[in-house]
Amino acid sequence: MKSLLLAALVLVSANASAEGQIASLVNFSSTAVRPTTPEGETNVTSIIDASMEYTLPENISFYGGLSFVIGETFENAVSLGSRYYSSTPALQILPGIPMWSFIGGGVSFLDDTVYYPEAGFRIGISDVSRLDIFVKILNSSGDTYDKHVMVGAGLTF
Repeated sequence: MKSLLLAALVLVSANASAEGQIASLVNFSSTAVRPTTPEGETNVTSIIDASMEYTLPENISFYGGLSFVIGETFENAVSLGSRYYSSTPALQILPGIPMWSFIGGGVSFLDDTVYYPEAGFRIGISDVSRLDIFVKILNSSGDTYDKHVMVGAGLTF
């Protein structure tokens, strides 16, 4: 009987540790490099993302939500992405404030589909909140979004 209870306890413990976390993710990114289109437009000045993020115990997260492009014209779209976080904090800023590095990528379904790689740091500012600092490089078949370098910050809560 004891071995059956031990097996049940191990099974429940393994199941609990395999669960992920769901959090809100809000990002603001601004253009650091913005090429001019052949028509003389510089459309994208900043992007605001409101997403939900699901983080697995394996340090991989998936997020999706809405993106709002602010520039010469306003546009909104659905965005999807994924990130891989370092398994241990890259460094400690102050005692009790860990910082993880991450790489990832995503896609935004704007007028022209935009693909982007991203890299950055996630800073643990509290037990439930994280601050992201990142760089994205937008790639698209259209001139409006292609070759934009975005720097930004985000908050997960």
